[in-house]
Amino acid sequence: MNALIEKLVELGGIPIILLILGYLAGRYLKPWVHSSQQRLARAQEIALIADKITDEMLLLFPQQKWDNWLDKAVDKLIKACDLKDADIAKREIAAQIAKKM
Repeated sequence: MNALIEKLVELGGIPIILLILGYLAGRYLKPWVHSSQQRLARAQEIALIADKITDEMLLLFPQQKWDNWLDKAVDKLIKACDLKDADIAKREIAAQIAKKM
């Protein structure tokens, strides 16, 4: 029974939730973020950190399905808000994390 419910959520619920999330982010969040340079810079920082965290979670927990869903949701938000993906910032964040460990 548990596997059936999980399969139904995976096949039907998650894609619908991601579509709704993308629509709402593009409709309401994107104009708000792009209205100020400070907001845009902060949103890009947060998006890069969230993307890095979800990528790390995929490496740490490869069998879990929830981290795949979370990674897809973060990627969908980044695309919907039209945030830039800066490799330099990703490398800097990774270097800072490595220093603290």
